Amino acid sequence: MHRTVKLLTSFLVISLCLSGCMGTSTNDTLALQAGDYVAMLPFESSDTRVKHVGLISDQDIRIEIESGLMDLSKQYFDPSSVGYRTHTFLDFDELDATDGSRGLLGTLRDDNPNGLNPSRDEAFDTGNGEVTGATILVDIYELDWYNTNDNLRGISLALVVNDEVEDDAGNTYEITKEKLQNYIEVTAGKLVNYMRERFNDISARIPIYIAAYSLDSSQESLGGYFYEGMFEGSSGSYNSLDEEWILVPSTQLTTDDPTTAEQFNTFKEDIQNVLPDYTYVTGKAKYENGNLVKLQLDITSHGKTAGEILAVCQTANSSLSVFTSTDCEYQITITNDDTVYAMINRDIDSTETNVNTRF
Repeated sequence: MHRTVKLLTSFLVISLCLSGCMGTSTNDTLALQAGDYVAMLPFESSDTRVKHVGLISDQDIRIEIESGLMDLSKQYFDPSSVGYRTHTFLDFDELDATDGSRGLLGTLRDDNPNGLNPSRDEAFDTGNGEVTGATILVDIYELDWYNTNDNLRGISLALVVNDEVEDDAGNTYEITKEKLQNYIEVTAGKLVNYMRERFNDISARIPIYIAAYSLDSSQESLGGYFYEGMFEGSSGSYNSLDEEWILVPSTQLTTDDPTTAEQFNTFKEDIQNVLPDYTYVTGKAKYENGNLVKLQLDITSHGKTAGEILAVCQTANSSLSVFTSTDCEYQITITNDDTVYAMINRDIDSTETNVNTRF
């Protein structure tokens, strides 16, 4: 069974439940879905947006880093009590370390005592060999939590790290999870102390949550969060995480989850048999502790008429039933040329789809 909802001009109208908001203060917006954080108004874009793009060109990865940080933060910062701002404290100048700048992303040296990457003459133990002058920390994302009175109530930080490093001879060394966790504990403690000393608003009473996101050099995964720490005062407690976004299709998906890979191939064949023009079907799958929890698929067709586009949408909706797991959320976006014409969702513990179209 499925329910179909007509879209208005923009797909932002999807599921405008507009619930879960923080009240009626003019400082906040309305959440699109219950349990989401709201943006505090007036929203101010940070100059770090340029830095993030320069460091990680893949927009999917950048989005997953920040949206994943929001999801993980909910265990500590209630979306019904706080809204978010971004990079209130760690702006471009705080992070930037290019051309010898004194920034947190730079190497530790005499003229950059707060650099969070190992010094150029320090041998970093990867667990598979030592590398001198390794770049471990790639980027830092910051979310700041404010109540309706615009009082700071907490901070969440994502430390984005490489999963491998290269020595001067061009040899590549994979960093073991144990060594990455050791690095994160030292770096997180140093960063928390720096922020508490550097910014008057970040007193010891402000809790700081830190999650570590590992990039994946295999090109078959977007990486994922693997470690987290919560700091109240100067002490932190840590937990391991096991999250990963695997590209669909990919050899890794076939190896790690052959059932989903086979179901995806069946789904793709159904879609590609609709039109004479080639229809692309790609996506990504999120795993937590080895279990599939979200599957996002993107269909790009080249229909020439409304009837052809509608046929692709209807086939995608009916063929979604080939995915048998109800422990997973399914999201499908159907684009014809450059225009999105439909979005299909199937929630966890459900076999019913929700379809939103432009028709």
